[in-house]
Amino acid sequence: MQISEDEFHRLVNEIERSPLFTKLYRKEKLIRYHRFPGTSIAPNFYQLKEETVADTGSISIEQLLMNKEHLVSQIQRLGLDRFKRYFLFPESGMSLEEIAEACDLDILQVKDINHLIDDFSIMSEFYHPSNFSSKVVRYTKVASVERSGENIIVNYFAPSLARGRYLINYEGFEELSKSGAFNKVEIKETRQLFRNLELINSRKDTLNRILQGIIDRQKLYFHAGDPRALLPFSQKELSKKIDLTPSSVSRAIRGKSIDTPWGEEFPLKHFFPRPKRFRKELLRRLLEGGEEFSSDEMIRNSLWEKFGVAISRRSVANLRKELVLQAAGRGTPGGRKSK
Repeated sequence: MQISEDEFHRLVNEIERSPLFTKLYRKEKLIRYHRFPGTSIAPNFYQLKEETVADTGSISIEQLLMNKEHLVSQIQRLGLDRFKRYFLFPESGMSLEEIAEACDLDILQVKDINHLIDDFSIMSEFYHPSNFSSKVVRYTKVASVERSGENIIVNYFAPSLARGRYLINYEGFEELSKSGAFNKVEIKETRQLFRNLELINSRKDTLNRILQGIIDRQKLYFHAGDPRALLPFSQKELSKKIDLTPSSVSRAIRGKSIDTPWGEEFPLKHFFPRPKRFRKELLRRLLEGGEEFSSDEMIRNSLWEKFGVAISRRSVANLRKELVLQAAGRGTPGGRKSK
């Protein structure tokens, strides 16, 4: 949970490129992928275009795409459905030969496309850079949240996250071990590999459960795009709901952000507004709405009538003063001061 997103994806790619993983996944079919419900890959993942490189200003991305135009053309020729089926979400565990035949490619081309996808997993934070990174906290934008009718979909930027978790056939492995398909060294290495995959699963599960928990609580906000719909929510509440410790939630959300359906990026901590922050936002909108208030009592009554928020007159006065001070600190006019 502590390592950065790029380190995490490097670890995943290193494991998935190992001969042992390849044998267990493609030959023995003891490992397969299982996507998380309500998730996919971000649509703009398919836009491997020069203008995107120019926008990010990343030398790494430019070097990655250099001399890769033939691969991009092959991906475009495959079409979105086949590309997703055979490369992005290979739940079936098909062999390279089977994929090559189904896509009218040679095995080397299949390997090259897989390597390109893996490299983009590592570089996804450069391809989709965060606007919140600072000297104090380095943010990584992990997903975009999109509306799909009444549903909210999580579109991960990194293919390794979009593919979901590993399903491991432990029973099948034990049967093959007893039949002599693995020697003692391979058995030991495989069991260690399984432990590593479960650790990766744990991190993926944690992030996905947190995102789904946020969506469940703030669904109205994601549909409306109105800050007034952002409900008070604590990390402790979420930890109880998804059966994780508060410390696990805190570590998992640190330095991570997402794009909202209206294209605005927010750190994950944004979706855990405290009651005071929630009331202050409603008060700010009320005071900036153009209506005149002669007293804090009128403001208090208006908060109840418009938003159903019960708050004391003294709290109104304190929050209003904080808003005026904040606005003055930015060098901009504050909300109207009531008498």
